[in-house]
Amino acid sequence: MSEIWSVAQSGPVEGVVVALQLLCFIVFGFLLSKEDISSHRLPNRLVGYWFLASVVLILCLGASHFGLPGILQGFLGMLFLGGGYLLMSLISAGAMGMGDVKLAGVLGLNLGIYSLSVLFLATLLTFVAATLWVIGGVIVRKLTLKSAVPFGPFMILGAFVVLLVAR
Repeated sequence: MSEIWSVAQSGPVEGVVVALQLLCFIVFGFLLSKEDISSHRLPNRLVGYWFLASVVLILCLGASHFGLPGILQGFLGMLFLGGGYLLMSLISAGAMGMGDVKLAGVLGLNLGIYSLSVLFLATLLTFVAATLWVIGGVIVRKLTLKSAVPFGPFMILGAFVVLLVAR
C-alpha cells in the first residue's frame, strides 16, 4: 500500500485531509492543465490558491500524523523540487517558464511530506510522459522538435501518479 493510503487509513482526520489533498490535485490540476494547454500559461492566481490550500493541508497532516518533522520535510520538498525546476528554467533559456517553477514548488510540498525520494520519481515520470507525447506528436506530424508543449499537465500527472502509488 502506498504512503498516502496508509496515512488516509490511520484516522478520520487524516482521511479527510488526504481526500481534500487529492481533491485539490483534481480541481487545480484540471484548471491549470486546461489553461496551460490553451494559453501556455499557468496563472499565478490558481497556483497561489493551490499553494495556500496545500500549506493548510500539510499543516493539518503534520498536526495529526507526521509532526513537525513531516511539516519541515514537506517544505523541504517544495524547496528541492521548486529549486530544481528553477535551475532547469535558468539553464533552458526560457524553454521552461516561471509558472512551471512555481507549480513545482506546490507539487514538491504535496509530495515531500510523504517522502523526499518520490520527488525524483515524479520528475522522471513527468519528463518521460512529456517526451513520449512529443515523440508521438512528431510521428503523427502534429508537432516538431521545436514545438512549444505545455509542461504543466505532465508535471501534475507525474506528481499525482507518484502520490497515489509511491511508498
